[in-house]
Amino acid sequence: MKQSHHISLIATLVATLTACSALQPANVPPMAVYRLDAVVPSSSPVPANATASILVGNIRAAAGYDTSRMLFMRQPYQIEEFQQSQWQKPPAAMLMPLVATALESSGIFKVVLQAPSAVLTTYRLDLEILSLQQDFSSTPSSIQFKLRAHLSDRQNQQIIAWREFSASTATASEDAYGGVVASNQAVAQVLQQLRVFCVEQITQTTQARKKQP
Repeated sequence: MKQSHHISLIATLVATLTACSALQPANVPPMAVYRLDAVVPSSSPVPANATASILVGNIRAAAGYDTSRMLFMRQPYQIEEFQQSQWQKPPAAMLMPLVATALESSGIFKVVLQAPSAVLTTYRLDLEILSLQQDFSSTPSSIQFKLRAHLSDRQNQQIIAWREFSASTATASEDAYGGVVASNQAVAQVLQQLRVFCVEQITQTTQARKKQP
């Protein structure tokens, strides 16, 4: 009788321990968190007579690119997420100060502001991230980054010009970290393209105004 009681007690103890172990969290690796911190172009001095100012509006992102999730694709039209890697913030939020710094380094703006701001500037730059993803469909994988820009004259509320910029950068390793390094390189390339675009368009606009009677 005692032996039967001991067997029953052991079975109950084993069942309890099994249930408790099932409730324990799985041994999941910690989430790796990364940021965009691209090196912006070298600075040009701002002339003493510079009067132009610009506001960088809130940067939008196409559906799927408006979160902190890091995305990749292995075949066309199918987007997947890294499970143990993510951005520190949504890419649009990390891109905002980088754009502002790139414009400040252009040497043509007296003031560069970031939204939200009630200060009336000469120009406004609105941006939208169209894609930022790692493409594993070929080896080495690559980062595809696309950005759309609209430059507006705030004095007459008209769009001066718009353009889409893109960069494709090969990764040094076939993992999320390789994608992060390549993403920063791709962003740096697009920032340079964006800065040239703004300088050219605003220079042309300024010269046209001077020719007006």
